Amino acid sequence: MNNSEVKKLFGYNLKRLRKQKKISQIELSEKVDLAFTFISDIENGKKWVSPETIEKLSKFLDVEVYQFFLPEDYVFQEDKSIESFANEINESIRKIELRYLGK
Repeated sequence: MNNSEVKKLFGYNLKRLRKQKKISQIELSEKVDLAFTFISDIENGKKWVSPETIEKLSKFLDVEVYQFFLPEDYVFQEDKSIESFANEINESIRKIELRYLGK
């Protein structure tokens, strides 16, 4: 997954989660102190956000940070333990960090 794909996935999930909560882009922008146009650009995969902004978005939307990075077709399997699920997510984030942040 390249940088552009990560931005698009994040934006897609932000929009999906925002709409599930029936929150407009304007309301979200006011609550997390970002410009409305910036929210639109994030949702369209054109802009990236800081870790602090991701945290603000997750708190306001009342979702875990990992939910912004799940592929659209990801299905949580009930037979998996939470620990196993968390390990998968952490490994995916580690790979993204290694690839794009040079860690």
